[in-house]
Amino acid sequence: MSTVLEICVLACAVYVCIVYAIYVALAVVAFAENRRSKRESVVDELGAVSRSRFSPSVSILLPAHNEVGGLPDAVRSLLALDYPEFEVIVVNDGSTDDSVPRLREEFDLVPVEVLSRGVVATEHVEALYRSATEPRLLVVDKVGGGKADALNAGLNYSRHRFVCGVDADMVFARDALSTTMRAFMTDPGRVVGLTSFIEIASNPSAALRNGVEYRLPETRPFTLFQALDYVRAFYNNRIAWSRLDFMLCAVGAFQVWRRDLLDELRGWSREFTCEDIEITFRVHKELRERGRPYRVLCLPVRVGVTEGPDTVRKLIAQRERWQRVILETWWAHRGMCFNKRYGSVGLLGMPFYLVSEIVAPVFESLALLTLAVGAAAGLVDWRLFAVVVVLISLVNSALSTASLLMVELQSRTYRSVGIVQLLVLMPLELVFYRPILSWARMKGTWRFLRGDKAWHKFERNARTEAA
Repeated sequence: MSTVLEICVLACAVYVCIVYAIYVALAVVAFAENRRSKRESVVDELGAVSRSRFSPSVSILLPAHNEVGGLPDAVRSLLALDYPEFEVIVVNDGSTDDSVPRLREEFDLVPVEVLSRGVVATEHVEALYRSATEPRLLVVDKVGGGKADALNAGLNYSRHRFVCGVDADMVFARDALSTTMRAFMTDPGRVVGLTSFIEIASNPSAALRNGVEYRLPETRPFTLFQALDYVRAFYNNRIAWSRLDFMLCAVGAFQVWRRDLLDELRGWSREFTCEDIEITFRVHKELRERGRPYRVLCLPVRVGVTEGPDTVRKLIAQRERWQRVILETWWAHRGMCFNKRYGSVGLLGMPFYLVSEIVAPVFESLALLTLAVGAAAGLVDWRLFAVVVVLISLVNSALSTASLLMVELQSRTYRSVGIVQLLVLMPLELVFYRPILSWARMKGTWRFLRGDKAWHKFERNARTEAA
């Protein structure tokens, strides 16, 4: 038994070292890319982008299913965007709440007839409404078919060159488009899609004041742990993926694509639990196989605030779905892994997900089982165990500090008190937050193996009225 446990401990130790070596390397690349982006932003004139009639036009697609609590605030923040030409298409995907009546009341909607481009077959559209006071707002009321189907319905009615998919639980910064669309203007021949940094709060509606002036008003450690998680995911990982040309997921909360490319690919797939990571993988696969030069980017600028689950149960439901989505998509496109035909996506991106996400639950389960058996047999050196826990916490804290530093260099998002709160919580994350994520990943892996593709939607947080 002692020998078996030693082998298990060694395997887990090697795995942890490999994973953290990868994360440190990504953080170094992300830091360099963040500095480059900051230097470019100093000379860019965002006002020119927001005022110029030559800025590319955008169709914003907002799918919604039973999102009446935050939907009006999301729409208001989109209509307030400081950008010359855009439209907002809200797609009500078979909601059973008061989403459509609330929108009709808030935005003075009237029935209209609009011609569909008919690019993608979707569930039946029952009615179309346009705001009498804001002609840029179109509401598509359709039979429920899932988020991908709702996005495809919006794509059919979009009339602009670029399409931006967003979530109904967000509020958006006024400069969300002017700070991101410049990437397409800078390199129009190659950039086909992008995403950008999203902040997190338990009540995003509270941030809707002249656009978004969110300065981490949270006090609950549970939400602050999620804020750290988001900052690391975007600044330490996605910014590096973007620099190395294997951006693996243009997140559903804010994803911008060239419309002609979406038309070619026949929109988002309904065969997967979530649409955002799958469309990103499919873009990589199709364009690599065609030999077309392209880039999918993640930008280090904040575009809005999304809702973070306010209970452990909701967080587990959210993260186990994310785990299932990664497994579904990676497995469907597994032929790209270690295949030089797909460049950095196949040689770096796919192996990264394999090591850091797909096999992670295996080693996490093995570590817990080894600890339990070793403790029962009296074979655990608890002093050494404590030292290892402290070392891992320090490495986690160092990575989190690096991501916070990048945020501050880029936009000074947080107030000093917010930074202090996050710094205090960093060493505690391994004990109080990571076990929740580990359980969610194990649960998601188990459901994937069972073939579960349900959304398992959880109840949204209670919202206060926007200012």
